[in-house]
Amino acid sequence: MDDYKYQDNYEGYAPNDAYYRGNESNPEEDAQSDVTEGHDEEDEIYEGEYQGIPHPDDVKAKQAKMVPSRADGLRGQADLMAERMEDEEQLAHQYETIIDECGHGRFQWILFFVLGLALMADGVEVFVVSFVLPSAEKDMCLSSSKKGMLGWGFSMGTNYHFHSWRVFVIICALPCTVSMVALRFMPESPRFLLEMGKHDEAWMILKQVHDTNMRAKGAPEKVFTVSHIKTPKQMDEFIEIQSSTGTWYQRWLVRFKTTFKQVWDNALYCVMGPYRMNTLILAVIWFTMALSYYGLTVWFPDMIRYFQDEEYKSKMKVFYGEHVYGATINFTMENQVHQRGKLVNDKFTKMYFKHVLFEDTFFDECYFEDVTSTDTYFKNCTIESTVFYNTDLYEHKFINCRFINSTFLMQKEGCHMDFEQDNDFLIYLVSFLGSLSVLPGNIISALLMDRVGRLKMIGGSMLISAVCCFFLFFGNSESAMIGWQCLFCGTSIAAWNALDVITVELYPTNQRATAFGILNGLCKFGAILGNTIFASFVGITKVVPILLAAASLVGGGLIALRLPETREQVLM
Repeated sequence: MDDYKYQDNYEGYAPNDAYYRGNESNPEEDAQSDVTEGHDEEDEIYEGEYQGIPHPDDVKAKQAKMVPSRADGLRGQADLMAERMEDEEQLAHQYETIIDECGHGRFQWILFFVLGLALMADGVEVFVVSFVLPSAEKDMCLSSSKKGMLGWGFSMGTNYHFHSWRVFVIICALPCTVSMVALRFMPESPRFLLEMGKHDEAWMILKQVHDTNMRAKGAPEKVFTVSHIKTPKQMDEFIEIQSSTGTWYQRWLVRFKTTFKQVWDNALYCVMGPYRMNTLILAVIWFTMALSYYGLTVWFPDMIRYFQDEEYKSKMKVFYGEHVYGATINFTMENQVHQRGKLVNDKFTKMYFKHVLFEDTFFDECYFEDVTSTDTYFKNCTIESTVFYNTDLYEHKFINCRFINSTFLMQKEGCHMDFEQDNDFLIYLVSFLGSLSVLPGNIISALLMDRVGRLKMIGGSMLISAVCCFFLFFGNSESAMIGWQCLFCGTSIAAWNALDVITVELYPTNQRATAFGILNGLCKFGAILGNTIFASFVGITKVVPILLAAASLVGGGLIALRLPETREQVLM
């Protein structure tokens, strides 16, 4: 009965698949009738389908389906982000417990030493140029506009001699070189590996830290009890093309695009994400600190040199209308001005001109031999029947002068520029005292950082530094400027230290380096701007640099109070 019903239903089915049937007499006619008869418009095949072109109705239907799928994707992304944030919070508390179990000992001291060398290298760059510049500019004959070429100093110089300033630069470069080599032997940050989802690698490094410290404490038998560490939910995977697929260019391009996207997303998250207000406030503080600190550290030596120059000029001797005949001059002439004089048959031999100006002076049958000079010029002079032999009185030292039957023989070789000699020691002293003055500030800020708090230390240090700026109005001598410089550097360094700490603590591990890099780049921009602005007012006015530095420090210190305190906060 069942078989009969099945057969009944089968026979009642009218096939339209255009296959040949046994009871069909003419297959070709039936095939043609299948095309023209019994065919619905809904079942009609779209003409472009044979060419792979989708039907417009299909495109619209697919777009309509994509709208809810995109919304679901965004909701899924938000849920994934919330889950990751929760995982990071759990990891932060668990990680503190794990670090307590690992203890503090030999491993941390090794790490402190290596990172200390790196920080030493960073600190050297701040003052090494001011120490090296006086000697390097003479050795490489650098003008004021070319002092930025100092970095090429190892490939330049007089006859490529290995002068003492080059030895000093090599010594200063040693911390950087040693730290680069030492960091290659240090393990990766386990916290970073956990953020990247690399649980096993992080666990092995934490076990290494634990075992190193326990062996140093005489308890090598103590076992690392942590078996599992919370790993945050990963947002996306790093795309990697195997070496067997694609060309080297494709693999490099994929890595570059993926890395760039990660960096770009991190930067946008710091600037546009939930940390945007903290980033904005920190950017203002970093910029104002750099503008005032680096601007004043350049301004102080320039002002001290200006005071020296003014005092030197006040002792200048002026000779007007003198007449000298047949004299032999073989001593040093310094800080003198000779106007409308007449020198006839005079001999200048084995002597030194220092800051000497001959103006509207007539030289007749004079002889200059083995003469060296610094900042010495002949202006609007008439020089007749005069011989210059083995001197450094080059062409640029004669301004609007008229030569009549005069001869230059065997001029001295080497640098044709004049450099100060007496100010070198003062420059070294000012730079050394400024660098030394930050040592007490570093020690005090390290001891009081957790007691006072980051915000109070930043605000207090910047406000005290601003008060020091106002006292610069009363600094009209070299000693006063040096004293205020030491006080300013010693007080402002506490703000720098607290700013570094709070910048690290305000961002999670996967955003911390990016945020620090952005703020440090802004700091460099502020330093360049401060150097340019402050240096341009040397010898013109003290009001603008002092008020600008004080206003920047006060504004940055007050804005810093709007940041959240991180003293008791667990690092995310």
